[in-house]
This record gives sequence, C-alpha cells and structure tokens, in this order.
Amino acid sequence: MSDGQVIKLRLSLMGRPVRNYTFEKPVISVGRDPGADVYVDNPGVSRDHFRLERTAEGEYQVVDLGSANGTFVNDQMVNTALVHNNDVIRFGKYTLWVGYEADRRSSERGRPVVSPMSDTMGHTVVLSRAELGSIFEQEKRSGAPRVVSVQTPAAPAPRRAIPAWVGLAAGVLVGLVIGAVVLWLVLQRPTLS
Repeated sequence: MSDGQVIKLRLSLMGRPVRNYTFEKPVISVGRDPGADVYVDNPGVSRDHFRLERTAEGEYQVVDLGSANGTFVNDQMVNTALVHNNDVIRFGKYTLWVGYEADRRSSERGRPVVSPMSDTMGHTVVLSRAELGSIFEQEKRSGAPRVVSVQTPAAPAPRRAIPAWVGLAAGVLVGLVIGAVVLWLVLQRPTLS
C-alpha cells in the first residue's frame, strides 16, 4: 500500500457491527489472544486465528495460522488468499469486512485508529436514534455495506427480588392448610363400632 493508504476493517457478530478498525501497519493479528490487533474473545476463534500481511503490491493477504475452525474469504475456506476492497473474511461467528482507502485522519504510523464503538467489545450497546442515524450516515458516505436489519429489543420489565422469608411463610401456610384439611377429613370419617 502506498503512503497515505489504510486498511479499514469492520468486525461484525452474526451481521451486527461490533467494532471498526483502521490500520497502516504491515501485519495485523486476529484471534482470541488479548494481545491481538483484532481481539475476539469467543471459543469459536483460535488464540492465533489468522493474520493480515501486506504484500509488495500493497494489498493484504489472509494467512490462516492453523485455526481449529478455519478462515473463509467470501465463503471460500483459505489458507492464504489476497483480500480486495469489499471482501469479507469469516472466522467462527464473526466477519471482517475489508476496505482500502486514503488516510483522512492523522494517527501515529502503524497504530489503529479505532471508532467510538471500540470500547464496547463484549458489551451490550444501546444507541439513540441520533447515534444510529450518525452511524448509517457514515456508512453511506464511506460506501460500506449496510446492515440489513437492526432490531431494537424491548426493555424487559424490572424484576424485583422476593425476600426469602416470603417463600418460607408461603411454605408454612400451605403446610398448615394441608394439615387442617387432612385433620378435618379424619374427623369427618364415620367411626366403626
């Protein structure tokens, strides 16, 4: 890649965007290792799953590192393969969308420029309509593929804990009622003389 070019990666879990990355570095590691450039804490992802290596021509290639579940580029299992603009790398339940573009931001050479969603890895994120609109607007401007559907889960009703004494009292009360019914039935039985 010539100077001023960056590789952009969009990590998604089952079609839902999780995190965006921008790199200038020649080797990008992906895996479950917390030291990986793209860290994914999921048992379906190997510790050192694959890496992206810049070629002499400036494009990146995927190099599978002997992962247990394999690495796929555009749904084709690969050991090594070039990745082009808009290619999709799948590993486990995750996908990485790949894009190349001119660097519009300043960053230290080789360091990732991470989107605001970067510190949400592994957490549930609730976005306002304005934030969602901003994300869609950024995607429209960048020409990146759009999310097909966004589901907004309804907030569950708050659950209140039931104190332990309530359960105990209910158990005692049921026991007394059953005992009283049994005693009444015994007393109502005609005696044999």
